[in-house]
Amino acid sequence: MNLKILLSTLLLFTGSLSLIAQDEDDKNVSISESRREYRFQKGNSDNPVLVREENSRTFFCKNYRTEIPVVEFYSDVERIDDVDITVDKSAKHGIKPAYDYYNSDGIFYSDARVCYFSLPLAKQGSSSRVVFKKTVYDPHYFTTIHFMEMQEVADAELRVVVPDWMQVELKELNFPKYKITRTVEKGNGETVYIYRARNLPAMPKESSSPGISYYAPHIMVLNKYADLKDGRITYFSTLADQYKWYHSLVKSVQNDEVAISAKAKEITTGLSTDIEKVRAVYQWVQDNIRYIAFEDGIAGFKPEKAQEVMAKKYGDCKGMANLMTELLVSLGIDARRCWIGTRHLAYDYSTPSLIVDNHMISVWMDKGKKVFLDGTEKYIGLGEVAERIQGRQVLIEDGEKFITDRVPVADYLQNTAYEKRVLSIEGSSVKGRITQNWKGENKEMLLSGLHGIKMDKQETALKTYLGDGKPNFEISGLRINNLLDYNKDASVEYDISWKDAVSEFGDESYIEIDNRRSLENFRFDTTKRKLPYWFYFKNHLVFETDIKLPAGKKINELPAGIAINQPGYNFKGEYKLNGPTLTYRCEIVLNQSEIRPDQFSQWNRDIDQLRNFYNQQIVLTKVK
Repeated sequence: MNLKILLSTLLLFTGSLSLIAQDEDDKNVSISESRREYRFQKGNSDNPVLVREENSRTFFCKNYRTEIPVVEFYSDVERIDDVDITVDKSAKHGIKPAYDYYNSDGIFYSDARVCYFSLPLAKQGSSSRVVFKKTVYDPHYFTTIHFMEMQEVADAELRVVVPDWMQVELKELNFPKYKITRTVEKGNGETVYIYRARNLPAMPKESSSPGISYYAPHIMVLNKYADLKDGRITYFSTLADQYKWYHSLVKSVQNDEVAISAKAKEITTGLSTDIEKVRAVYQWVQDNIRYIAFEDGIAGFKPEKAQEVMAKKYGDCKGMANLMTELLVSLGIDARRCWIGTRHLAYDYSTPSLIVDNHMISVWMDKGKKVFLDGTEKYIGLGEVAERIQGRQVLIEDGEKFITDRVPVADYLQNTAYEKRVLSIEGSSVKGRITQNWKGENKEMLLSGLHGIKMDKQETALKTYLGDGKPNFEISGLRINNLLDYNKDASVEYDISWKDAVSEFGDESYIEIDNRRSLENFRFDTTKRKLPYWFYFKNHLVFETDIKLPAGKKINELPAGIAINQPGYNFKGEYKLNGPTLTYRCEIVLNQSEIRPDQFSQWNRDIDQLRNFYNQQIVLTKVK
């Protein structure tokens, strides 16, 4: 089986997991029995405490024969000890698990590995059983246990065996909706936590939904300390313990101060103020360092050396944050590394665990003001922050101590996309000049798309985008005012000839004004969708048109306007007539980035009203 295809369903869970990658077969295959055990054991001097995992699942074919791909991720802080496979109770099946490094576009991620194979279910009623045995070398990395799978689970039992010398807290999250029971057995120097569940539904697959930590039942494993014969090993009893561990990883990074200083001076040649230097360094990292999104094991938390990120021209978030911080520090600017959990995670630092953050950024401490810098956001300006980290708690390094704060929340105005048209009617065509302007994350989305296209094809691609791919929307005289300086709005101007925008029927002419019709078909299927919908960011779309009416033509009646005001969004549209000029304005405001399921029906009704507004026609008649 092709590894790239098999990994296309990649990583629904944070941390180590088993992934059964399916789509159409999800309802055809179920897990009839799931048995898992996690057991803390004493190790050796290098790895004093181990976590042994045994994970057994029996897959059952309900209807027709199929094969399902099975994937197990692991890293350099864990190993797969054994894989046992039986097909219809037979071990004679010829299946040989493959082991490989995970890579993307030819880049091998430092220690991320996969074990994978294809599991057959020969006919209706067939069952195949898979047992993985794994060892985690360090309890720091044993952070969560999830109950749900890609298939529904008929009968599940999970055991966590904690010896008396190990102090662990099991924090249960999102349990109330699911019939999960817990019993505790104590004896023989250990405590056994037993969880049982029946008829667990399959993991929901819904686009643009919150991360699974918001809704899926799971356990946070909070490893506090281990009392061994050589003394106590402290893991994360407090946030101070977690920061101390993070800080030790940062201190162990051997950054080349000479090389970093030389590059920083080169980047900021001729600049005098701190803000100029910060802006230059920030954009240099954005432009020159390719972001790779996944690291695991120790590399998932230890930044790579700044000079190596510079040399390779790629890095993960930690490598990029470390490089940016070191470049600024070499210039005498107070910059710090920050750990943060994006909005994908439902946690914050009130619970010390590696699972609570998944990202690293930098912060410029500008005379008491914190300016957050995320080099992984390629085309966003200084002072702008992406939706995924807005409002999130952040852990800022402060020598041997730390600072906690929250990233500021920006309103929808940060992401305004504005379009202004000044047009006139010439026969059956509408002609004129258009100016478009993009801010914030609308700018970032536009530039990300353009920069993913070869330079010699970018103008053609931009024209196609501006014209919505419509062949009758001809663009000429394209002037790009700014697509390179991310600290300014992206802006373009161009002439259009919009053919067949005017239809003649006797003495009446019908004009189409708005070919954007934003959100026109954005409805939710309330019979299927169960999870909230998350927009990429809060949004603000403004579309204005001034169209000069031809001589001898008039508008007898203007179409009705629209004004919808809901807690999370506003739709406004209107027509005005000023002498021979018709002005049309439509404004879409998403002042929250989430639509909850209990809002879907109202949203659909509002979208229907918006569509009706768009469908109204401008009718011109002859002046008599």
